[in-house]
Amino acid sequence: MDFNTILRGALPNFTANGTGAAAPNATGNTFSSGIMESLVPLLGSQFSPLLKAYMLFHNMAGSHLGLDPALIVTLFGIIWAANKLWKQLFMSVYTFVHTHFMSSITITNNDEMYIHMMRWLASQPRMVNSRSLTAESTSKSAWEEEDDSGIISAPISADGDGIYLNFSNQEAKSPPRFVPALGTHGFWHNGRYFRLHRKQESIFEEGGGSMSAFKDKEYLMLSCFGRSPEPIKHLLQHAKEQYYTDHHAHTIVKRPAPQNMRRYGGRHNWLQVSNRPVRPMKTVVLDGKQKIQVLVDMNEYLHPATPRWYANRGIPLRRGYLFYGPPGTGKTSLSFALAGVFGLDIYVISLQEPTLTEEDLSALFNSLPRRCVVLLEDIDSAGLARAPDNSTDEDKMEETNAKDDKKRKKAETKEDWKVSDLARELKKQGGENEKKGISLSGLLNAIDGVASHEGRVLIMTTNKPESLDEALIRPGRVDLQVGFSNATQEQAKELFVRMYEADSSPVIRNPLRGNVQHSGKTITNGPAQPQGSNHTKIKDTSSDGFTSDGSTEVDDRSSAFTSPVKVNFGPGLDDDAGDMTPEQLDEVADSFAQKIPPGQLVSPAEIQGFLLKRKKQPIQALAEVEVWVEALVKQKASKTKVLKVQ
Repeated sequence: MDFNTILRGALPNFTANGTGAAAPNATGNTFSSGIMESLVPLLGSQFSPLLKAYMLFHNMAGSHLGLDPALIVTLFGIIWAANKLWKQLFMSVYTFVHTHFMSSITITNNDEMYIHMMRWLASQPRMVNSRSLTAESTSKSAWEEEDDSGIISAPISADGDGIYLNFSNQEAKSPPRFVPALGTHGFWHNGRYFRLHRKQESIFEEGGGSMSAFKDKEYLMLSCFGRSPEPIKHLLQHAKEQYYTDHHAHTIVKRPAPQNMRRYGGRHNWLQVSNRPVRPMKTVVLDGKQKIQVLVDMNEYLHPATPRWYANRGIPLRRGYLFYGPPGTGKTSLSFALAGVFGLDIYVISLQEPTLTEEDLSALFNSLPRRCVVLLEDIDSAGLARAPDNSTDEDKMEETNAKDDKKRKKAETKEDWKVSDLARELKKQGGENEKKGISLSGLLNAIDGVASHEGRVLIMTTNKPESLDEALIRPGRVDLQVGFSNATQEQAKELFVRMYEADSSPVIRNPLRGNVQHSGKTITNGPAQPQGSNHTKIKDTSSDGFTSDGSTEVDDRSSAFTSPVKVNFGPGLDDDAGDMTPEQLDEVADSFAQKIPPGQLVSPAEIQGFLLKRKKQPIQALAEVEVWVEALVKQKASKTKVLKVQ
């Protein structure tokens, strides 16, 4: 039975009209055009284009080519049905195999593991050469090396007198990063086949006011054959290790995330803002004994055996430091150097953040990792102090009477008011209801409350330690205070030598392997002894000029250097330091230090700023330092902020 017979049985009248009009030589054509013409008014106008197209195909295939259109339609129907059946069968088999013979792990884009995995996938040649990719714009940080060939070969002169570098085309040389697109991908790793399924969903996130919005949430599902997910776990661990390959040579700085992200808690509370190279401890201008004291104390606290030692004695596992001194003396620099020595991340909190509440502060502290450095800069500027309430009843009565007299006088001179008085009064009333920020009690509860975080290192810096409340710096909250002062002549010499010594490239080594020998200091990269033990010692015979004993050995990871590397700062800067021997540089540094007043009127930051303007001319710096110091002393005596000599 063919298609024409079915239609004749269903529509006898139409088929009769069609067959009567058919030519005798069209008997081989089993599906006449008369049927189609009869179906057009029956099915409606919306089917007319489709039926007319079929009629055209019918006439061409049946009349001119001698083919049976019904056979072609039947063939396409069989192919379509087979395709549907194959898809259903394949999905059933795939679901059965994936459920019973495969393991999978899902990662969301809210977790740091998502970043680790995407970074690793972007570095795999097979994934980058896939046919389905997503391109992402990338840019290098300030500390990453870049190709300077295009900059040097195409300099631009602004005024015709000198040659200046132009970076307008530098961003164009930054290649994009390619990652797997949404969908399913396959790749091999260590002889095992993995499947990656990347999908995206739009989720409506409710929030207060205008914070409600649709946001895209991505998932990465890794799967492999086998009932054990161990291969996937090893792959994720490998991706994480690759991500942190150079982490021991960098310090990650994080700050509180925006308010709309902090409400999700956990890792969403913090946002990475910087990833900078480790700062060597020798670049911090501070007394050598104070350096060793802080290093030994922090190393003992961070030792893996310390938590049990604290728990056995019922002591909270917290450590706090207070760095105080004039501005520009190296308080923040020491914090970064300590984080680099011990390989810790820095979490910076500003107590003057207007959106930061006491609940947010507690949540930020509770979401800190096990070991990290929490930095509270300029703690004195936050205004954390107890409100004095020492007034007696007589004082209150006198104050009340004074207010009544003031109101009476205002009523008598009501017609003499001014617009400024009204604005002042409105400002005063509005200030009573505005946000007060973090209170002293809220900060104390976050630092060492009952539910406060343990294991972190807290560093507070201040320029005015006398203005701090006693409860904030009592033992248990601040365990060690380190004082900073303006530069001495010895420190001025140290700054001068460091500025003009030969540039060197650091040796990046695994901090868990072996020892490093540098400048007479033996540095062992191994576990230190817990508190109460004195089996290992620090032996320092370097140029710092001191020898100290402690309970551990210090790993100054950026202190090991190879041969000097010549750095070209461009035309227009004569390199006087490159022609000086170490002995000559030391002699010039002694002469420079003698011209720094011993009364400690100049901060290390001011000396460094002076030398940076002459970073390749040590002889010129020596010749101009006396005039600079004299102008600086006069400026500070007159309390002006304008520099006459720079």
